[in-house]
Amino acid sequence: MPNTSLKACPIARAAQLIGDEWILLILRELFKRSHKFDELQRATMAATNILTNRLKRMIEAGVVIKLPYQERPVRYKYRLTEAGLALLPMALEMMRYGENWLPCSLPSPLLLRHLSCGQITRPGQICSVCGEPLTVKTLRMEDNPETLPQPQVAA
Repeated sequence: MPNTSLKACPIARAAQLIGDEWILLILRELFKRSHKFDELQRATMAATNILTNRLKRMIEAGVVIKLPYQERPVRYKYRLTEAGLALLPMALEMMRYGENWLPCSLPSPLLLRHLSCGQITRPGQICSVCGEPLTVKTLRMEDNPETLPQPQVAA
């Protein structure tokens, strides 16, 4: 495919942005409503330079905005824009693909709660419990309590 065809191809343009493992992990955390740099770094385990680079790319692409939340020292939070929120269906389909075609014996660290019915749902475009469409406003990504570190009990 000639280079101009790659630029014209919407799949190629989207893949250029979101075809990066770190960007996908950052998106996951932003969908979970982690917004501060240190929260994103802790959750993704990305090195500072990698996280900074990917957030810059996401800001330049109009997927994320950077907003100050503290003055001294200046600290920022990151929020998904309308373009970023529009990536939710793609993220849900990637989750569904991973569950269906790339099985793992470990439990997923992420659960999806459909806020309309209150139940945990499987990834996809509709709630696996009630059948209603899943949207940014009706879906919450949560940490799976089964995968969180358990407090150590002193013997």
